[in-house]
Amino acid sequence: MFDKYSGDEAFALIVGILVGIGSWMSWYYALRVVGRAVRPRGWRQPLALVPLVCALLLYVVLARWSAEDVRTDPAYMIFYMVIGMAWLGLFRLPLPLAGLSVRDDVLERGNDAAAWAVSGALIGGTCCFAGANVGNGPGWWVVLFSGLLSTATLMLLWWMAHLGSRLIEKVTVDRDCAAGVRAAGFLVGAGLMLGRAAAGDWVSAAATLADFGRMAWPAAALAGVGVIIERSCAPEFRNGSLALATSGGLPALVYVGAGIVVMWAW
Repeated sequence: MFDKYSGDEAFALIVGILVGIGSWMSWYYALRVVGRAVRPRGWRQPLALVPLVCALLLYVVLARWSAEDVRTDPAYMIFYMVIGMAWLGLFRLPLPLAGLSVRDDVLERGNDAAAWAVSGALIGGTCCFAGANVGNGPGWWVVLFSGLLSTATLMLLWWMAHLGSRLIEKVTVDRDCAAGVRAAGFLVGAGLMLGRAAAGDWVSAAATLADFGRMAWPAAALAGVGVIIERSCAPEFRNGSLALATSGGLPALVYVGAGIVVMWAW
């Protein structure tokens, strides 16, 4: 199979395999060993499914909307799936710096609100990278450029939303599950918008930056809306099903719905 790839593609594939295996083995080790020791039930099992959901989402985008020479060639489908899952594995490593730690918050402290937010971050990050695969380009490095642009913007908007509403504290300190659901919805909705902004045929780095700036503003607007919603929602310490449905689920659906509408409207 390696004879299908150029030298730099074969190198990138090998690195992607090593990074992906190392990253996701550590993920499942933490869920299996650490999680089993300190938290046998709860969000340990659903978190095991999130990477599979992300892989399926990436595959669907590659199979339907990637460049024709990618979606019609199994070798290149494998190549971009490997690169994508390795990218997602690297993307999750700095998440604790953004207040989203699976080991500390979810497994050791039993924080279900953080589990919602982490799941949303992974799916939103997948949307960002999947969008970077849409369109024609000269090589895999342009996918990394566009993917870095969109995922970095997603994390920037996450911090902006926190600074305006103390969202991270609601999730990690208050353990407000409704806030965790809202955070997940925001990250997925913004990821859809930013992934669409990163999509398109490659012309140049300057053109990509210009197109991204022109098309990514709805995600910034979504962050502003998120700040308004968060500031109007008091922490829900009881985390009952009604609170999850009304102050958690409904805003999350609005965020995701807005992301879908903007994605297709462009």
